[in-house]
Amino acid sequence: MAEDPSRRKAWRGGVKRAVISLGTVTPAQQPRWPIALQAAIVMTLPVLVGIAFDRLDLGLIAATGAFTVPYFAALPRLERLRLRPIAGLVLVATSACGALLGPYPAAFAAGLIAVTVLIAVAVHGYRLGPPGPLFPILVYGLSGHAVEGGMAPATLIGTVAAGCAWAVLASLAPLIRRQHWQITPRPLSVLLARPTWDAGAKELLTRTVIVTVVATVVSMVWLDADRAYWAVAAGVVVVGVVPGRGLAVTRGLHRTVGTVLGVGVYLGIVHLDPAPVLLALTLGALQFITEATITRHYAIAVTAVTPMALVIVSAGSGTFGDSAITSERLVDTFLGASLAVATALIHPAAAPDDTHRLGPPHSAD
Repeated sequence: MAEDPSRRKAWRGGVKRAVISLGTVTPAQQPRWPIALQAAIVMTLPVLVGIAFDRLDLGLIAATGAFTVPYFAALPRLERLRLRPIAGLVLVATSACGALLGPYPAAFAAGLIAVTVLIAVAVHGYRLGPPGPLFPILVYGLSGHAVEGGMAPATLIGTVAAGCAWAVLASLAPLIRRQHWQITPRPLSVLLARPTWDAGAKELLTRTVIVTVVATVVSMVWLDADRAYWAVAAGVVVVGVVPGRGLAVTRGLHRTVGTVLGVGVYLGIVHLDPAPVLLALTLGALQFITEATITRHYAIAVTAVTPMALVIVSAGSGTFGDSAITSERLVDTFLGASLAVATALIHPAAAPDDTHRLGPPHSAD
């Protein structure tokens, strides 16, 4: 049977739009520098404290508390403050799971699937928005690597908890401005109202489950079970929080291009071998760039977050400077992104989101 010309034209148009998007920077709807600056500070300070006590590894692990900052960023400050401890508790819980299951490859893989799916249920059911399940997956993988490298699980989990507590504490600083107190925060029963599982949310969850299971199995059988979390992370961020084939293709392309460039940045950092303080400031700068560009150009954000994640994971597990991990991350990213794009293609085209169900409920403050 001959291929439908209209479908072939649609495919070409979609690919063309994805390629063009690499050269397009979306105008900012709201200023991102406040949240970017907060994330950079939350990232940098624990590393500096770790350096001061000659425990750079613990400082880097505590810096993962900065991963809580992007969550609920569109909400008013007081509402954000109510929800951020929940994001921190999720990171601590995933760290505990990774630390306890890390020495057991099969259990670690099963835990990766369980953690990703459970968080995806929360993200898509409660429409929590970006960055989705990405950071809990990275913390889970980092925790497994750190324990395998000899760190005591209790030390690891306590350090992650301290970093998340610091992130919540840093959230209080902007409240010195009177304007943040002029909004009456809604109770948690409203902010986390019972989820509505429409077709879009079900599709996103289904795709996440497929990507997670297949990426984990492929990594265990043909690659390396310890690396499965990176392929899963790459896949779930391409799935994203908004359904649609075009979005998946675009995010997949941006993710791949950004990872390649980000690996180059990581190799540059390794080659320069910066002093610990300079490394801390570099991580803060990368975090700032990530948060400042995430809504405007995804490939640029990925270019910044990739070396940041590689430095934290490799230095925290004692493999900083190992060139082998760069090629592995490229393979893992291609695997996860390809699976995510493929899952978008096997589903029907998403209906228009006229009610903006998946959009943020408030403007950023």
